[in-house]
Amino acid sequence: MKCPICGCENPNNYKFCHNCGNPLIYNDYRLNNTPHISLNSKKLIIIGYIIAILFGWSGFILNFLFGSYGFIGFIGLFFPGFMLNNKDSKIRKHAYIQLAIMIIGIIMTFLVLFR
Repeated sequence: MKCPICGCENPNNYKFCHNCGNPLIYNDYRLNNTPHISLNSKKLIIIGYIIAILFGWSGFILNFLFGSYGFIGFIGLFFPGFMLNNKDSKIRKHAYIQLAIMIIGIIMTFLVLFR
């Protein structure tokens, strides 16, 4: 049985894909060809947005709140970069959005630092 999410071939008696862990038993939700994001993918996307906001906007926020010039934005670029290598197009779409959030935050920090 082929996994509808990752395309990995699984034995017919498997209930879950041995590659991505998604259920191989079809229900009405999947029969309608409705896009599906697994729970692990949702967690990955949420963590990515948290990292994008914290790392991308940290220098700007620290300067605004405390007058400090702490700048750690570039470290956070690794996580969305990691997500861009995923096979799932929805995860890649969110990775591009997260990169945009981070780059805007980094640019705002530079504008505040060099005003």
